[in-house]
Amino acid sequence: MTQSMESMVTEALAAIDLPADARIEPAGGATGETWKVWYADTPYALRCTAPGSGIPAQLAAMRAAGSAGLPVPEVVRHAGTARLEVVLLRWLPGRTVADVLRAGLGSAYHLGELMGAAQRELHRVPAPAEVMDAIDARAAAPAGLVGAGESGDQSTGALLHLDWHPLNVLVDGDEVSAIVDWVNARRGHPLLDVARTYALLTVDPALAALSTAERDLLAELAEGWAAGYGPQAASIPADCLRWAGQMMLADLAGRYAHDPDALKPLRRWTSRWADQAGDETSGEATGVAADRSAG
Repeated sequence: MTQSMESMVTEALAAIDLPADARIEPAGGATGETWKVWYADTPYALRCTAPGSGIPAQLAAMRAAGSAGLPVPEVVRHAGTARLEVVLLRWLPGRTVADVLRAGLGSAYHLGELMGAAQRELHRVPAPAEVMDAIDARAAAPAGLVGAGESGDQSTGALLHLDWHPLNVLVDGDEVSAIVDWVNARRGHPLLDVARTYALLTVDPALAALSTAERDLLAELAEGWAAGYGPQAASIPADCLRWAGQMMLADLAGRYAHDPDALKPLRRWTSRWADQAGDETSGEATGVAADRSAG
């Protein structure tokens, strides 16, 4: 651990009244620093972010999902300092779907089914007032979303995760045991979240590092996810996929500033869906289902 990181952890522990010598270890996290910390022989997740990182909205989203029966970490403590916002969460059982796949401990298709079914249940939850709309200036709203998908009564005000992938869904045995990383939680139509997940599972530039065998497993998981979610995940409108691609390009622009060519496949994918989106208004079959049947 570097000196600056050690200083940050010490400050975070003090903010939530945990001893400086508490046992800790890194636990990942792309948008903030996340640690596994033990206190009184009980494991917790310690999450540290910069002030103004949207923690209140994330906690509101987690409370809403938890109230609906979805497995989200319980917030134990929440405090802040001049340079940190700190949250202590209950550590939930299980392993990430990605870890289970790497270890060869489960069927990729079945794991995908579990992910899809849990995401469908999430979309039945009304988004709390603290959560922002999914549509913003980074990409135009997909055309014709109203009535395009059925998910309880929350056709446009559902709680969306928008980072639903194998690293953020944990399983324990034959059930989803935890849903983590609510940084991107928003309000909107379920098809926005479905399109975003499809992009994450199929065209995220990070997937280029996977082996052929890993890609095959991910493709099998994606098929299971679509089956577990239901018909909407098997027939995503082209304009929703265009939106998901544009959002991903905006999100990743800074990360790939040193290697913009890595985003070329994603740009081509996004342009293809943008071109096809116009066909939807003329009555031609487009979107994922049409793309698969044509290919």
